[in-house]
Amino acid sequence: MPGPVPGGATRNPMLNWAGIILAGLLNGSFAVPLKTTRTWKFDHIWMVHSLLAMGLLPWGFAIAVVPEWSNILGSVPTNGWLGLMGWGVLFGIGSLLYGVAVDLLGMALGFAIQLGLSIVLGALLPLIWTGELSVRTWEDWLFLLGLAVMVAGVILCAQAGGSKSATPGASGGRFRKGIIIAIIGGILAPTLNFGIQYGTSLLASLGETPASGSFPTRTYLAWAVFLSAAAVIQAGACLARILKGKQTNTFLAPGAGRDVLQVIVMSSLWISSVFVYGRSAFGLGRLGIGIGWPIFVALIILASNAWGVILGEWRGVPRGTFRRMLLGSAVLLLAAFLIGQGNPGG
Repeated sequence: MPGPVPGGATRNPMLNWAGIILAGLLNGSFAVPLKTTRTWKFDHIWMVHSLLAMGLLPWGFAIAVVPEWSNILGSVPTNGWLGLMGWGVLFGIGSLLYGVAVDLLGMALGFAIQLGLSIVLGALLPLIWTGELSVRTWEDWLFLLGLAVMVAGVILCAQAGGSKSATPGASGGRFRKGIIIAIIGGILAPTLNFGIQYGTSLLASLGETPASGSFPTRTYLAWAVFLSAAAVIQAGACLARILKGKQTNTFLAPGAGRDVLQVIVMSSLWISSVFVYGRSAFGLGRLGIGIGWPIFVALIILASNAWGVILGEWRGVPRGTFRRMLLGSAVLLLAAFLIGQGNPGG
């Protein structure tokens, strides 16, 4: 489980909240380049994206900003790195199960189950582990109310998205299988939050001694290790499907160069969102552990909904479906306000 994260916020908490907002907007926008790919199929895109966003880019950045990175790798106990990579493997598996569950259940149910569990578990478990959630004050209850309202907003947005899409629902054995996979995927989804926090605490006592409240740059190295483990899982699964379908020639098909550029943009947006989120959550101290995560996820949904409107994905859908999406987005904003007013353990 993630270790404790420094409890004090930085001198400028508003800057860190702005970082959480920016991270959510970036993450909700990273898949937009997928709309303009022409040659590559999903597995080709996702394989290269995984290798770039979770492997090459985070390692390149970490090596660039952490001059003593090789010494740090040798100074951390092996079991510490193995634990961090374990979180990465779980995150990679959870990401894969997300797509499988949506395929089996349809967008509405699969989306609602997994993001609902991700919001609740990703917010509550770190606070429980660190003893910050006492459930004795009105701030605690306000925080829990905000989580419940946020799950309701996710369900409304998922229902609207499911009505908009042409993905059929599941029945019988396919439905039961989809429910099980969606629950497992939802449980694993917040491992992104857990892995970031674990990596932060793993290197907290090594190397540099930053000024009070400042971010230790060596933490980027831990995040690179965590994400590279997830990259192996995701890229490996995509490669297996590509080989099975004998689609390796698609990588070099005419027009693939444009798709490469699109995936580079996509990967840059994603890893930027993760690093900005992790750094901002660190700056918020104990508040960043639990409160930052649900707001981050809510903003991902809001941004993706906004891009759907901008790109015309909601054009021609029934007014009731579009209004449900707007209502769900409004509920998410209300939930973010309630969570922001709460102060678990305060």
